[in-house]
Amino acid sequence: MALPRINETLNFTMKVPSTGKTIKYRPYLVKEEKVLLQAFESGDTKTCLEAMVDTLEACIDPKSKLDVATLATFDVEYLFIKVRSKSVGETSNIVVKCTECEEGNLYSVDLEELAIDVDASNNVVKITDDISVEMRYPTYKTLIDEDATNVEEGDIDTAMKMLASSISAVMTEEERIDCNEQSTEEIVDFLQSMTTTQLQSISSFLEQMPSLKKDIEFTCKSCSHENKLELKGLADFF
Repeated sequence: MALPRINETLNFTMKVPSTGKTIKYRPYLVKEEKVLLQAFESGDTKTCLEAMVDTLEACIDPKSKLDVATLATFDVEYLFIKVRSKSVGETSNIVVKCTECEEGNLYSVDLEELAIDVDASNNVVKITDDISVEMRYPTYKTLIDEDATNVEEGDIDTAMKMLASSISAVMTEEERIDCNEQSTEEIVDFLQSMTTTQLQSISSFLEQMPSLKKDIEFTCKSCSHENKLELKGLADFF
C-alpha cells in the first residue's frame, strides 16, 4: 500500500494586489522550504528571487494560469508573505534597532495584517502638452533578466533598461504606440531624448511604487526610548 500524500489541497485564497484576481494556494512543503533556505543562505539576491518565484508557482493553483515572474515586484512579495504565513507561521520575529541608542530589539510582526494598496489610475505621466507615457510596474522577470538586483550606483545603462521596461505605451494626440512592439534600444533612445525634468517625472512613478509597509512602535529595552519606525519591503519583515 502506498503512503498517503498530504498538503496537496488548495486550502487558502488571496487576491493579487495589482489585478484583484482571487487565486487559490497551499502552504509550501518541506522540500520547497529546503530550496528556499539554501537560496537565502547563498546571499545571492538573484538566486533568492528565482527561488521565491519557483516556490509560488508550485504552491498556486495552476488553473489560475498565473505567470508569477511577470507580476509586479510588490505582487510577488505580497504573495510570498501570504504563502509563508500559512507555511511557517503568521508572525515573524525580527530585530529592529532603536533610533536613539541603536540597540537591537525583538519585535513580532503579524504577517496577516500586511496589505498593499494599488492606485491603478495613476499610471499615465504627461511629458509634454501632446505626449504622455503610460507606465507599468517592473516585474520580477525584469529584475532577474537584467540582473538589476546587483545594480551599482551610477550604473546608468541598467537603470535606463529598467525604466524602459516600465513603459507600456507612448501616447500622442494621433496615436497610442504600444512599447511591446518596440525594442529596448528604441525605448531607451526615447528616454534619452528627454530633459532631466521629464525623465524624473517618469522615475517618480517607480519611486512611488506600492510596497509592503507597516508602521510600528516599540519601547527600547535598553534606553526606554519610544520608537516609531516604518518597515518597508520584504527584507524588513524577516
